[in-house]
Amino acid sequence: MLTVAERFQLSGIGLTLVPDFPVRAGWKNVAEQVVVVAPDGKEVMAQARLHMMHFNFGNAPTDEQRTRTWRVVVSLLNVEKAVVPIGSRVLVSPATHRAVLGTDAKAR
Repeated sequence: MLTVAERFQLSGIGLTLVPDFPVRAGWKNVAEQVVVVAPDGKEVMAQARLHMMHFNFGNAPTDEQRTRTWRVVVSLLNVEKAVVPIGSRVLVSPATHRAVLGTDAKAR
């Protein structure tokens, strides 16, 4: 579903991954087991939360920032930053893939 461009260890949230996604109509937060595939091919199973998050861009947000106020963010629970190098791929169930991206592209 996504290729990790950046990741942040956030207290109480977990390892939060970038990119994030637009919120689609009817979105409901999801928790599921995912597969993380590192660039070297190593696979790790992880519990993930895909949840809507509000970003506050301050008193004078740009037009681009206004469109990014509410986003779907992927967080991995109990996973250390070193386990998910930049370039890793996160694979989700087909139902979650459709809910996030609205497509039937291959997912796991």
